[in-house]
Amino acid sequence: MIALKRLTLVGLLICLSLSVWAEDGVFILSKTKTLENGSVAVSEIYLTANKMLVKNSGSDNSSIIFDGSTEVFTFIDNKKKEYYQFDKPTLLQLKEQIKMMAKMMQQFAANMPAEQKSKFDQILNPSSGDMMTYKTNGKNDKIGSWKTVGYDGMNDGNKVLQMNIAAYNTLGVNESQFAIMKQMMNYFKDNLQEVVALLPTGGSFSQLNFDENSPILKDGIPVKTIAYKEGEAVNENIVESLAKKSISADQFNIPAGYKQQQINMQSMGR
Repeated sequence: MIALKRLTLVGLLICLSLSVWAEDGVFILSKTKTLENGSVAVSEIYLTANKMLVKNSGSDNSSIIFDGSTEVFTFIDNKKKEYYQFDKPTLLQLKEQIKMMAKMMQQFAANMPAEQKSKFDQILNPSSGDMMTYKTNGKNDKIGSWKTVGYDGMNDGNKVLQMNIAAYNTLGVNESQFAIMKQMMNYFKDNLQEVVALLPTGGSFSQLNFDENSPILKDGIPVKTIAYKEGEAVNENIVESLAKKSISADQFNIPAGYKQQQINMQSMGR
């Protein structure tokens, strides 16, 4: 009897230990092809109840970690082995400082190169621009094994996106498993849009920002996306796998040896 109790206790401890080190979640693997040169970048997304991790390979070679329970956002630059980490109060303070400096330097905007002027515009007016509109396009193709509904994203009459969205039940997952992704998108919109312009590879954060009209996360998940520029397709993203998975807690750790950096306000002038 004593031996049985000991065995039961050991089993309970093992279960508790496993629950600390792994959590049920969703894993998404996708590949983005640049159509001009054929280069391919791989993205891995890990979702648990309270955390989200995005790993990007290729020229970007960065990672994003969001902890929904603490509202801490981490950007990791794997090329430089550096990371930037912000909690919500720090972000609110930082974005006000950035806006203030941008307004002070705006008097020089007329003499700035177009790229630098665009950065200032993004900082001062992160939500500016025409609201995109979305409509079904009838291209309800089967992507992999998933049935989808096709959408076109239009901006000022020009096609910007073509998406095939698979419903949650088609993908074999629950909408609730993507709550952390929705939280991350809202967090980005409210706190990060001004700040990311000063982070390395800040342009890659466009994947975290979509407007309220978007069917993404409302109707399901895009499993194929084609981006257009001036009427030409420029890149294509395809989800190769999406599945429920036990995700280890150490996936969300910052790699050993990486150094924490601070936002360089002087980079606004370059």
